[in-house]
Amino acid sequence: MDETEKKLIREYFESVAKLQDQNIVRSDKVLGDLGEWLCVKKFGLVLEESGRHPGYDGKINGEKVQVKVHNSPERTNLSVGDPEKYDHLIVLIGPRSKLRIGSRDEAFHAYCFTSAEVKNTMARDSGYYCAKGTLEAKSHKSIDYKA
Repeated sequence: MDETEKKLIREYFESVAKLQDQNIVRSDKVLGDLGEWLCVKKFGLVLEESGRHPGYDGKINGEKVQVKVHNSPERTNLSVGDPEKYDHLIVLIGPRSKLRIGSRDEAFHAYCFTSAEVKNTMARDSGYYCAKGTLEAKSHKSIDYKA
């Protein structure tokens, strides 16, 4: 490992520690926690106390909300959980995501679905999945994260 690689790894762990100190990241699921925190700020999501709450992550106006984040430049599907266990799904598409539609700016694209929409548009034999085609039919809200 060269010095540049060591520095980048050290900076990553220092950044995660700072995010944890600010309660932005609550567990070892850094990207998922970041996505949930963005939904707290953008949509008023009230997170469940446990970061491992079964079926949904928090509530907005008393309704159960599941948050899923995708930022993989390679994978093309995102498992969105069981829509029987939540009322709404928020899918956050990161700037590197292969599912991303449009520009690769410094913002997450937030797509909101009802559980009925998930059942009707994302059902697959192996479970429920969100794919790029599902997102193309929906508008999104941008969540800018640059300073």
